[in-house]
Amino acid sequence: MRAIKVVLTILGILLLCLVLLIAGVWIARSINTNRYAIPENPEGGDDRILSENGVEEINGDYMKGFHLSPLGDAHPGTVVVFGGSDGGANVEQAQLLRDNGYDVLDLYFFGQPGQKEFIDEVPLEFFDEVIAYANEKGNGVQPLTVIGTSKGAELTANLAARYPEISNIVLYAPGDHTYGNLNYQRDTGTRSSFTWKGEPVPFAAEQGAEFGKFAAEQGAEFGKLMTRLALGLPVSYRASYEAIAAAAGPETVIDLSQFDGHGLLFAGTEDAMWQADVAAKALNEQNDDLEPHIYEGAGHLFHENIDELVGPSWEVMMGGTVEANREAKLESDKILLERLEEWHES
Repeated sequence: MRAIKVVLTILGILLLCLVLLIAGVWIARSINTNRYAIPENPEGGDDRILSENGVEEINGDYMKGFHLSPLGDAHPGTVVVFGGSDGGANVEQAQLLRDNGYDVLDLYFFGQPGQKEFIDEVPLEFFDEVIAYANEKGNGVQPLTVIGTSKGAELTANLAARYPEISNIVLYAPGDHTYGNLNYQRDTGTRSSFTWKGEPVPFAAEQGAEFGKFAAEQGAEFGKLMTRLALGLPVSYRASYEAIAAAAGPETVIDLSQFDGHGLLFAGTEDAMWQADVAAKALNEQNDDLEPHIYEGAGHLFHENIDELVGPSWEVMMGGTVEANREAKLESDKILLERLEEWHES
């Protein structure tokens, strides 16, 4: 009887410790989630741009976003702009280009009514609608430049590999592989981010055998990643993407060797989200017409005030320094406008 009481007492203590641990994790997660939350967009979000002259909302079958027409003379052709995995349109960049005389289609590729809710088997064929719109309601596709950032760069590269109508591409923080879906649920990474003609684009899996191999090889680092996620702390995904890419088959590489246009590749050496600097070099090795610009000390997102834009999580999640990201933003804008002037020559 005494032995049973001892066992029950031990079990009770262990159960109490488990409850306290769970409660502690929950409290810590709640505090950290609030502390490291990304600042909300101003009231009205991206739609605030509709109050500006020369801006029309685009509400097509899949194509959603904004058409920005310059108020003065326009350069020939069209510039298409995609944002990244945050789901927003890249309004700031679209405004910059519009103000410099370009006809701009600033587009979402997921998350809007009539679109995929997440970056999860997004049909690349939606770009047919973009080309048709540019020809019918825009400034035509002679030439056509497409710009994307992060997952938007992954999208842009996949489009350039399939659409000969695309004249030029600009990839910010690119990947050279197609990666798995991002839906922020348990099956994230188990399907392709994109489909083509009804079939999933081959992708480097973020879970499954490759991810298990990464976990086994990384050991303590993987445990640290999981702990930070559980506690609601910001994390860097670069190491996991590096491992996934290293284990991926050649069919997952985005092949731009036959792309016959021009391109810019912008990346930072301290990118904490994924290995964009490595990808930029790999894409340049495929095609000499893809011009890499890799900025020492910059991270995943170039911005003049990244600490204000992203909040306190920026350093771990995005990487780099405030000054290096600011310099990369200013320098890449300068190069972008110089190349666009050449590509969209009147």
